[in-house]
Amino acid sequence: MAAAVVAALMAMKTKPDHNRGPQILAVTWTLLAVSTVVLAGRLYSKGVKTRRLYWDDGLMTTALLLGYLHACFITVAEEHGLGRHFVYLTPHERGPTLRWGMASLAPAILSPMFGRIGFCITMLYLTGTDPNVKKWPVWVFIVLQFLVNVAGIILFFTQCGSRLYVIWDPAKEYLYFDVCMDAKIQTNFQYANGAFNTVTDFYLTLLPAILIEHTRLSLRNKIGLACLLCLSVLAMIASIVKTYEARVLSEIIDYTYDLTPYIVWIVFELNVVIIISSIPLLRPLFKRKPRTPEAHVMRNWEISTSNSIFSKIGAKETLSRVDSEEETLTERPTSTPLGGSSYAAIHVTQEVEITYEPSNLPFVHAALVGLVQGEILNPKLVKR
Repeated sequence: MAAAVVAALMAMKTKPDHNRGPQILAVTWTLLAVSTVVLAGRLYSKGVKTRRLYWDDGLMTTALLLGYLHACFITVAEEHGLGRHFVYLTPHERGPTLRWGMASLAPAILSPMFGRIGFCITMLYLTGTDPNVKKWPVWVFIVLQFLVNVAGIILFFTQCGSRLYVIWDPAKEYLYFDVCMDAKIQTNFQYANGAFNTVTDFYLTLLPAILIEHTRLSLRNKIGLACLLCLSVLAMIASIVKTYEARVLSEIIDYTYDLTPYIVWIVFELNVVIIISSIPLLRPLFKRKPRTPEAHVMRNWEISTSNSIFSKIGAKETLSRVDSEEETLTERPTSTPLGGSSYAAIHVTQEVEITYEPSNLPFVHAALVGLVQGEILNPKLVKR
């Protein structure tokens, strides 16, 4: 086996010393910048409109921070030679490149995991507005997301037992085939992991479509809302391509060069998960012309929800105000020192303090993303 490795390394010298590192860094930091802007908009939107943040926001922020940790590890690895053929790296470059590259795989797995769990929490809030949609499948995906992805990390970092250093230590690399598990095991598990993440993304694409179908909206509005809430299909595509690129995990001879497409698709996946999960919650930031007058919509809502869990009394009791209201009292004539008269008006401003109980969370999130049941109960969260 050692002779085969030496022969493979010698064959690499016939290839040019091409460096993919700059392209990796360009993609990594550009997508992270976009994710940061989108997530900042999400946090601002929810913070301004509801005066608080929620569990899904915390999980998505964690996903972004892990994305930055992954980017930092990749940047350090690139400085030592990631993106170049292994044979052209000096012994002093090989060790740090492989060590930092391996370290980056933990946040690479954890970031999209937290992002998907965060979007699952958002969907848990939204399913609370529809009694026809069960919550338990969402919980199943949350638990399995944690178990499957953490298992992948454990498997990767225990593949050589307590001697993981043989992967990046040039003086010990000859021991790899003696102490480490077959690289194909790692590849096959990543195939299974990627397949499960793809199924999760498919479910997170299908579930919003079901909620939208149950909503009393025009076809045009349903299509527009689906374009916001069903973007997990993009994460599903990124997951499929990344899973396909996992085949290089068994090609251990030229890791520093062969892994670059896999790394790029890791970056795409983790950022797409953050972006598509946050875009629907940017909706309140954009203005639109007022739709049907509030009183008319409330009257239609009360008729359409009679004999359902959305009772008229419940709807009015949970109505949330997110604004200050100003009222001008009737003008009355008053006399002046010169014998004339003038009109005076009294302006009364009422400041409304916002408090959202846990029972409000489903309808607050429904209003933020544009589901009509949330807009009716929280008219001040509707973008104007």
